[in-house]
Amino acid sequence: MHFHGGSRLRKALFLSLLLGSAAQGAQGAALKIATISPLSGSLTAIGSEVKRGAALAVQDHLQEFKALGFDLSLVSYDDEASATLGAQVANTALADTGVVGVVGALNSSVSNVVAQVFAPTRMALISPASTNDALTDNAWSHFSRIVSPDSAQSVAAANYIADDLKAASVFVVSDNTAYGNGLTKALLATLKKRSVKVADYAGTTSADVTEVVQKIKASAAPVVYFGGTDDTGGLLVKSLRAAGVKAVFMGGDGLDSPSFLRRAGNAGAGVIYTTVFGPVNSFSNSLAFTAAYRKAYQTPPSGVAVYAYDATTVLLSAIKAASKGGAVPSRVQVTEAMHNVNLPACFAASKCETITGAISFASSGERTRSRLMVMKFSPMLQAQVVKIQTVEAADLK
Repeated sequence: MHFHGGSRLRKALFLSLLLGSAAQGAQGAALKIATISPLSGSLTAIGSEVKRGAALAVQDHLQEFKALGFDLSLVSYDDEASATLGAQVANTALADTGVVGVVGALNSSVSNVVAQVFAPTRMALISPASTNDALTDNAWSHFSRIVSPDSAQSVAAANYIADDLKAASVFVVSDNTAYGNGLTKALLATLKKRSVKVADYAGTTSADVTEVVQKIKASAAPVVYFGGTDDTGGLLVKSLRAAGVKAVFMGGDGLDSPSFLRRAGNAGAGVIYTTVFGPVNSFSNSLAFTAAYRKAYQTPPSGVAVYAYDATTVLLSAIKAASKGGAVPSRVQVTEAMHNVNLPACFAASKCETITGAISFASSGERTRSRLMVMKFSPMLQAQVVKIQTVEAADLK
C-alpha cells in the first residue's frame, strides 16, 4: 500500500516508546527496533496502526529478550506519509546505532526511499503494508514485505470486473501516488488481457475531485475503479453519489480502513475492494491479539495492525537467530537472518507465533505465500468477504 500526503516539512519527529519496565537486577544490553509510518497528517489513523501493532509484538517478546540478556525497546518515527521526510527519518534511524532493524513503511513511496537510504548499511526493512511491485525489483537483500503486491490485487480486481460484474467498460482513476499509479497500471494490463474496455483513465487528488467526477458521469461507465488511498477514495465515491452516478465503485486495499467509511458515509455501501489485509476476525487465531489491542488502545484493531504485529515478530525472530552469546547483532547479521526466517502456520491458538499464517520469503523479499481477499461493504456498511485467494511468490514474476 502507498499513501500520499505530507504537510509542510517539519523537523524530523520521532516518538520513542520504551516498552520495558525498570530492569530488575543487572541491566541487559540495549537493543532497539523502529517503526516508520505517518503519525501526523491525513493518514495518522492508519499509520498509527503500524506503531501499535509493532508495540504489542515487542511487549509480547520483552521477557524472552530479557532472558537472552537484552533490554528491548521500540522507537517510532513519523514520516507524515512524505517520501521527502521519509528520507530524513531513515537517516535519523541510521544515526541511532542502537537500532538494528525497522518495520515500515506504510507508504510504498516512503518504503522506496527508506530502502534506498538503508541500502549501503543493509539495515533490515520489513513492510507490513507497502504493495508497489517495484519494491521487490531492486535486488535489495535488506527489504522484505509480508503482503501481496499490487499486481496480485490488480489481477484479482480485473477478473472480478470481467467475470462477476461482467462490465462492458471501466473508468480507471488513480490518486497520482506511487501506490495508485502502480495499482491502476497493473489493472489496465490485466483488463486488456480480459478484453474489457477502458472508458478513460484519469488522475485526481483529495484537493479537488470535481473534474474527474464530471468525466466519469459523462462516460456512463458501469464501473469505476479507483487506485489510491481512503482520503481521496472516500471523497470521490461520496461526490459521485451526490452527482447521481450509480456506477459500481471498486478499489484496492487503500480503502481497507475504518477512515474510508467515516469519509464516505452512506456512499460506502456497495463499494468493492481487494485487500491484502481483510477483517481481523478472518484469522482464526486473532482473538488474543484483538483482546490485547482493545485493552491497550480502547478500540478494535485493523488488518494493518495485525500485519504490523507479524512483521515485527518476523524481525524479532531474525534478531534472535542473529544474536550470539548475548551480543547485540549487527545490522547485516539481522538482514542475513531475515532470509532464513521460516515461521510456521498456527493451528493451536496457545502456541501461535504469527496471526496471518506461515511466513518465509523468496529471494526477492516477497512473502512465499500470502493471502488476498475481495471484499464488499453491505447496505449496513459491514465489510463482507466475497472471495479469498492465495498468492504464491513464485507466480508473481
